[in-house]
Formats: sequence, C-alpha cells, structure tokens
Amino acid sequence: MSNEELCEFVKSRLEVSDDLERVCNEVVDTCLHKGSRDNMSIVLVCLPGAPKVSEEAVRKDSELNNYLESRVEEMLCHAEEVGFPDMVTVMRSLSTDSGMPTLPPGGGLASKRSVIEAVYNRLNLYREEDGDSEVIHAV
Repeated sequence: MSNEELCEFVKSRLEVSDDLERVCNEVVDTCLHKGSRDNMSIVLVCLPGAPKVSEEAVRKDSELNNYLESRVEEMLCHAEEVGFPDMVTVMRSLSTDSGMPTLPPGGGLASKRSVIEAVYNRLNLYREEDGDSEVIHAV
C-alpha cells in the first residue's frame, strides 16, 4: 500500500472498530493478500482526533460482509455445474462483480479475503466431510 492508501484504509477500519489490535491485523493481512513479502511491523497510536466508530460504517461493513458471504455461497453451491472453483477463481470472479457494495478504500477486495476464505473453507470442508467431491449442498 502507498502511504495514502494505508491512511485511508486505517481510517476506514477505525470507523468500524475501536480494537486497535484488530485494525493492525487487518492492515498486515491486507498487505499480505495484496502480495507484499516485505517485513512488516505496525504501531498504531490514536490521538484524540482519530476517527471514531460510526454506526453507518459498521452497518455498511456488515452489509459488505453479508454480500460477500452470499456471493461465495452462491458460487460454491452451483459448483456442481462447472466444478468446484479454487480460491483464485473465486477472488477473480468477485473482483469483476459490478453489484458489489463499496470496498474499504486502500484495501479493496484483498481486505475482505478473510471473510471470503472463511465461507470458502466452511463450504469446502462440508463438501469434503460429506464425501462428495462432485456436489456441494447448501448449508
């Protein structure tokens, strides 16, 4: 991330959570998902003028998470028609989704990879436990 992207991303995350450890983890995870292989350290100090949690931002973030979860479920539940996609295919498909709510600035879709992976892994695990490598059932 550039300095400007990092500032916008941290600001957007502080509007969703006052848990500074969570915000720092989201920054590092997003940078890793965007392909960074640099050594990373982050120290976040919030002064009195720092952004505060906003109910509207929390609502929008929750709506985005719900949208992503439903889109991944939809993709994987229809996997029987075209074969079970890998994570790269799922991310690529989501990146071209024109109906997606606004993603966090500076982080883009990479900032939501943990949400996407959680649904993917849950449905993939269910599929494997069911012993059916061809069909996945809605959970």
